Amino acid sequence: MTDMLARYKAAEKLVPWNTKHAVLNGRPAAKPLDDTHFYWAEEVREGEDVYSVFRKVSTVDGAEEDLFDHAKLCGLLSTDHIPFTSCKVKDGKMEFTYEDYDYTYSLDEGTLEKTGFHQERAVSVSPDRTKEIFVRDHNMWIRDCQDGKETQLTFDGVKDFEYGKCAEYSGYITDRVKGKPEVPGVLWAPDSKHFLTFKLDQRTVPELFIIQSYDEETRESIRPRLHTYKCSFPEDKEIPLAYYCIGDAEACTVTMFDMEPQPAGGPLFGEHYGMAKWLDDSSAVYTTLVRRGCKSAAFVLMTTDGNVRTLLEEASDTALNIRTHGNLDGFNDYCASNFLSQDRKTLVWQSERDDFARLFRYDGETGELLNAMTPADCSVGELISYDDTHVYFYASNLSCTSDPYYQLVCRTAYDGSSFEILTPEDGMHRCTIINDMIIDTWSRVDCPPVTNLRKKDGTLVRELVSADISDLLARGYIMPERFTVTASDGKTTLYGILIRPADFDETKSYPFIDYIYGGMQCYNVPKAFAYEGAIDGREMMGGLEELAQLGFAGIILDGLGTPGRGKKLHNISYENIHGCAGLKDHVTSLPELKEKFPFLDLDRAGMWGNSGGGCATSRAMLEYPDTYKVGVSSAGNHDQRMYNNQWTETYYGLYNKEIYLKGDNTALAKNLKGHLYIVHGAMDDNVAMSQSIRLIDALINEDKDFDFLILPRTNHNVPANPYFIRRKMDYFVRYLLEEEVPSYRFVMPED
Repeated sequence: MTDMLARYKAAEKLVPWNTKHAVLNGRPAAKPLDDTHFYWAEEVREGEDVYSVFRKVSTVDGAEEDLFDHAKLCGLLSTDHIPFTSCKVKDGKMEFTYEDYDYTYSLDEGTLEKTGFHQERAVSVSPDRTKEIFVRDHNMWIRDCQDGKETQLTFDGVKDFEYGKCAEYSGYITDRVKGKPEVPGVLWAPDSKHFLTFKLDQRTVPELFIIQSYDEETRESIRPRLHTYKCSFPEDKEIPLAYYCIGDAEACTVTMFDMEPQPAGGPLFGEHYGMAKWLDDSSAVYTTLVRRGCKSAAFVLMTTDGNVRTLLEEASDTALNIRTHGNLDGFNDYCASNFLSQDRKTLVWQSERDDFARLFRYDGETGELLNAMTPADCSVGELISYDDTHVYFYASNLSCTSDPYYQLVCRTAYDGSSFEILTPEDGMHRCTIINDMIIDTWSRVDCPPVTNLRKKDGTLVRELVSADISDLLARGYIMPERFTVTASDGKTTLYGILIRPADFDETKSYPFIDYIYGGMQCYNVPKAFAYEGAIDGREMMGGLEELAQLGFAGIILDGLGTPGRGKKLHNISYENIHGCAGLKDHVTSLPELKEKFPFLDLDRAGMWGNSGGGCATSRAMLEYPDTYKVGVSSAGNHDQRMYNNQWTETYYGLYNKEIYLKGDNTALAKNLKGHLYIVHGAMDDNVAMSQSIRLIDALINEDKDFDFLILPRTNHNVPANPYFIRRKMDYFVRYLLEEEVPSYRFVMPED
C-alpha cells in the first residue's frame, strides 16, 4: 500500500512558497558603480536566515571587497543583518527601502537618513529628478520637484482619448484592484528636457467585463462590482491607437507628430521597457513600429523639432518576428534588436529573411544595405550592448552547443569581418556588460549556475560565484534529464526534459504528465537550471518536481512551430494556432520516448498547462482522446476569436473566419473520453473566463462529464494559487495514478 500521505509531505517541501531561498546566488544582479567598479548582492545563509552582503568588484582585475561597512549600517538600523536585497548607488550614496521607508546611506561618511515613506506614485520622473509628469483629468501635467509648481501641458484630453494612458489589455484590472498607480507612458530624453509620449484613442474599442464577487477595498456593501476594460478581438475593426507626441519640459508643450497613429496593445514605452530609445545627445528618439497583423514593420526616427523619418521597412508573408519573441525579447529597455548609432550613420536591423535571425548594417542616412554582420547559420537573440567597434548579443543554433536553443554571448564587428563567441560554456547564458567586463551567468537544467567575470574580448578573469543548491537537493529536487526525439515530420530533432519519479524503480512502470504551454511565441522547455517558476508564485517546471514526489514521471517538450530555431520552423505555427506549437509532435514522439525510457506507461498519459497551455491541454484531450487520459486545463484561451487581437493576429493573420474557426476547441467537445479539469480565475483580465464557460457549455451540450473550478479572487496567474496547486495534484493522483487522495492540507503561505 502506497503511503500517499508521506508523498504529499515530500511534495510540500518543493512547493514555491517553500523554495524561495532554496538556491543562493543563482542569478546575481550586477550594477554599475563607477568607471572601474560594479556592485552586487551575495546571498548568504545562516541557519534559517538568508541575507545579502553587498560587494564591490573591480572591472579592471576582478578584485573584490565589501561595498560598505555592513556591521555599521546594521547598527544604525538596529538589525542583525542587512534587511534589504537590492539598492541603488549613485554619487557615493546608497538608496534602499526598509519597513516601508526609503533611506539614503552615505558610503563615504557612513551616515544614514530616512527620506520618507515608500510608495509607488503615478508619475514619470526626469533623469535629473527635477521634474515629474503626471496625468490629471485625462491631460498631462508637469511638476517642478523643487518648488512643487504644477503646469498643465495638454488641454484636449478626454475620457478614452487621453495622454500617456496604457491600453487596457492584460493585467489592467488586476493593477486597478490592487491600487497600483498608473504611471504615464513617458520616455524622457537623457537631457531631462524633452520626452516622448502619446495620446491614446480607445473611444470605439469594445469592452470586456469582470464581476468581482469579493470587494477587498470597500466592505460596506456586499454587492459585487463590475469592472470593464477595453479589449479588441480579431474580428473588431476598432483597436487602441496611439498618436505619438514630443514634449518639451522647459517650454511646457506637447506636440503631436505628423504620422499615422500606431496600434497599441499594451505599454508602448517607459523607463525600463518599450519599443523606443533616445540617442545620447537627446536630439532624436527612434522606434520600431509593427503594423496591425504583424507582417510589416518600420524603423522610424523622430526628432525634437517634430520631424519624422522612416529609415527602413521590412515585410513578410507570415509573422514578422521583429521583436525576437520567446525567451529572446530584447535589448533591455528597448524590446527590439534594432538600433541607430549615436552619429546616425549606422543602422543595425535584425531580420529573419535568411531563415535564422541575423544582424544587417545599413547606411543610417540613405537606408542602403551595406552588409550582413552575422553568419547565416546562427540565430541572433537579444542585443546586450554596442560600442564603437562591436555589437554584443546572444546567439543560438551554434555548432559548438549540444542544444540549438542554448544562447551564448557573442560579438561581431559592424563590417561583418569577425564573429566571436565570448562565453564558450555549453549552456544558457545571461550577462551584464559594465565598463570593460562581462558578468556572465551560465547553466543548464542539469548543471547549476556559475557566474564568471570576463573581459569584453572573452578572456576569463575569474569565477565570481557558484550557486548553492544544497537546500534544494535536500528538499528532494530531482535533476532533470535532457532527451531528444524526432518530430512528426520524420526528420527534425526535438528537445525535451524528463523528471523521474522520486521512488524510481526501473522494474516498474509509471504514469507521466506532459507539462505544455502551446503558445508559439516562446519555447517551454527550460534551458537554464530550473529552480523558480517563470512567473512569480508559480511552481518550477510546472510542478513536475512535486508531482514526481507523488509517483509521476514528468516531461516537457518543444514541438514544431516554436521560435528560436529559424523562421521556417516557426512558420509551421502560422495560421495554425490550433496546432498548439507542435501538439501533434507530443503524440507521435511517444513510441520513441518509450524506447528511451521504458518505464513510461503510455496508457497513463496526462497533460496540464495554463493559458496557451490550458488551450493545448483541452485540445489534446479532445483531438487525441485515446492518448491523453487526464488533463488539467487552467485559464485556457479555448477559442482564438475571443482573445486580444494583437497576439492572435500575429499567428493567424488578420481576421478570416474560416481560419479562426479552426482555433475553436469547443467544436471538438463531442470527442472527450477522459477526465478533464477546467479551472479559471474569476478575475482573469488576460483570458476572459467566458472562454472556459463556452467550453463547458459545449461539453454540457454533448452530455460529457468533466470537472470545473472557479477561483473567485484569482486573475490569469492560476498556477500560483496554492489551492489550485494542491487540487491539481489531487486530480492526477485520483484519476491518473488511480490512488486515494489523503486527507492532507499544505501549510499555506501568509500572503
